[in-house]
Amino acid sequence: MQDLLIVPGAPYFLGALAGCLLAGLGLTQFAPRTAPVGPDMPRLSPSARLAVGQIAGVSLAAMFLLAVVAGDVRGGVRNLLLVMAMGAYLGLGLVIPRRPIVRRQQEAAELRRLTPGMIAFVRVGLSSFESPTAIMIRYVAQTHPRLAPMRHLVAEALQIGQDRRLRPFAALAAAARPRGCRELTDVTDALAQSEAEGASADIVLAAQQATLELILQSEFKRELRRRTMYLLLMVAVSLVVGILINLLWIMTKGGAAFMQMG
Repeated sequence: MQDLLIVPGAPYFLGALAGCLLAGLGLTQFAPRTAPVGPDMPRLSPSARLAVGQIAGVSLAAMFLLAVVAGDVRGGVRNLLLVMAMGAYLGLGLVIPRRPIVRRQQEAAELRRLTPGMIAFVRVGLSSFESPTAIMIRYVAQTHPRLAPMRHLVAEALQIGQDRRLRPFAALAAAARPRGCRELTDVTDALAQSEAEGASADIVLAAQQATLELILQSEFKRELRRRTMYLLLMVAVSLVVGILINLLWIMTKGGAAFMQMG
C-alpha cells in the first residue's frame, strides 16, 4: 500500500476520483423543475438514474483498476483493489440506482395485499352511512403496524383533498395512482366515479374484493408450494451430503487412511 501512495501519478488519480464522486453527487441531486416530485419519488427518472449510476460505477471502478495498473500493485493489495472495483461498479451502477424502483415495487405489493381489507373497511363505513372523510379519518386512526403503507396513503389523500379541494375519494384516487398498484387504482377510481355520480359503489366494490381475494389466495398457494419444494430440496441435499460423509468416514476407517497418507 505504501508503494501505491508514492506513485508519481497518485495525486492525480485521487483528484480524478474525488472529481468523479463530486460529479456523481451533483447529478443525483439534480431535479428537473417540470418533473412532479411526490413522496418517496426519485428525483431522476429510472433511466437517468441508471445512466448516472453506470457512469459513476464505471468511473470509480476504472480508478481502482488504473491504480492497480499504474502502481504495479501486487499481492493482497491488488486483490483488495480489484474487489473494491467490482463492488464499486455493482453498488453505484446497479444496486443504488434500482433502490427506489425496488422500494416502490415492495410498496405496491404491500398495498395490493392490503386492498381487500381496505375495501371491506370502506364498505362497512358506507353501509353505516358514514361520510367518506370520516371513513378515511377512522382508517388513519388505526395503529396496526401492518397497515402502515395504506395508512400513509390515506393520510396523504386527506392532505391532497385539503390542498386541492377535491372530494375525499377523488383525492384517494389521486394519491393511489402514483403508487403503481393497479388493483388499488381500480378500486379508488370506482369510488371516485361513484362519489361524483352520487351512486352506490357497494356492488362494484364487492365484485372487486371477491376477485382480488381469489387472486391473492391462488398466489399464496403457489408461493406455499414453491417454498415447500425448496424445503424438500434442501432436506434431500442435506440427506445426500450426510450419507456421503458417513460413507467416507466408514471407508477411511474414521480418517485413519488420511492420517497414514500424511
